Amino acid sequence: MKKLVLLVSALLLLALGVSAQEKRSFKRFENNIQIGSGLFLESGYRVNAKNPGVVIRLSYGLDYRFNEKWSIMPGVGYRLQSGDIQIYEGSDCDYLDLADFSIAVRYHLETDADRIVLGLGPALSYLVTPDTYYIDYDPKYPLNGKEKFHRFDVGIQPSVSVLLGKHLQCGLEANIGLLNMRRQYPEYDRTGSTHLHYIALMCGVHF
Repeated sequence: MKKLVLLVSALLLLALGVSAQEKRSFKRFENNIQIGSGLFLESGYRVNAKNPGVVIRLSYGLDYRFNEKWSIMPGVGYRLQSGDIQIYEGSDCDYLDLADFSIAVRYHLETDADRIVLGLGPALSYLVTPDTYYIDYDPKYPLNGKEKFHRFDVGIQPSVSVLLGKHLQCGLEANIGLLNMRRQYPEYDRTGSTHLHYIALMCGVHF
């Protein structure tokens, strides 16, 4: 009788183990490399309406799956933003390059035909090269050489990705800047607010 109980118990444990393995058909870790381009926008007080500019972005993320539906993905990225966006009349255009550090909570929608991943999380950005004022028609302009923006920004980064085949993916990604990036120069009557945003079409690989 003891042998039968032991045999049945062993078979049940084996069945549970096989079932668990079959259920966990996803990869626990997955690399994501993407590159894309889209629109760069500025909003705020005393921002001339010359949006949008252009953004180009390269990113890498390591996705960790908790289960079939949920994962978390820390990532790093580098983006170039440029455009004929002037923060007041007569100023020069904005050209920015930023390093991004993000962490996204991701929800996986998978059917027989489609695999879609929705992501949302915070992002910290660092302005690598300062953008400075430069008015070429007036070399003695008092703001020439002074930085336009603060170095750090915090944003919300939503995304949606469609997984194509085993390794390809494409989708949309955005960043909504929350901080006022404009440096204030009240002594020159140059105050206001500038928030940096982008939306981009991203394509890449996951493996």
